[in-house]
Amino acid sequence: MIIVNEYISSLVPRDGPILGNMYKEIEEFFKEEIKNPIPFFSTTVLLAPICEEVLFRGIILNGMLKNKIHPIKAILFSSFLFGLTHMNPWQFVGGFFIGSFIGFIYFVTSSIIDCILLHIFNNAFAVFSMFFLIKNEDVFSQKTDIIFWFVLTFSFITIITGSIFLLKRKRKI
Repeated sequence: MIIVNEYISSLVPRDGPILGNMYKEIEEFFKEEIKNPIPFFSTTVLLAPICEEVLFRGIILNGMLKNKIHPIKAILFSSFLFGLTHMNPWQFVGGFFIGSFIGFIYFVTSSIIDCILLHIFNNAFAVFSMFFLIKNEDVFSQKTDIIFWFVLTFSFITIITGSIFLLKRKRKI
């Protein structure tokens, strides 16, 4: 899911007069933030996922589902709000996508703990990738198309298989 999320977010342009400047500012902000790894990690990987999942899945999505709003509309709306709170186009796209997936997981399992753990894992992966990529900025210049498409295909198959499994599990409960 993380790989698919990263790919979809990468489709948002990172250059141009408006987006290019915004992307450079955000990149500089993160470079400054990771100079203090303990507060950055604890906020990004622990505090944000707990607070965001309680708000967006536990309060907003759960409230909409309890008020008989169609699950797809409820998931998409809460994901849209989740994406907006990240306040930039790249994290909006990623937030909307991963928020929809986590919203689906919440709908199927009704477990806020599962959502928090998925969010923690997603953010931890992103932070560790950021640490790695900032130190090795030319890592992806050697990426081959075959590996990329294999990983993307494997990710989609895993997502579809997991979704079918969760839906069957929900129907049995």
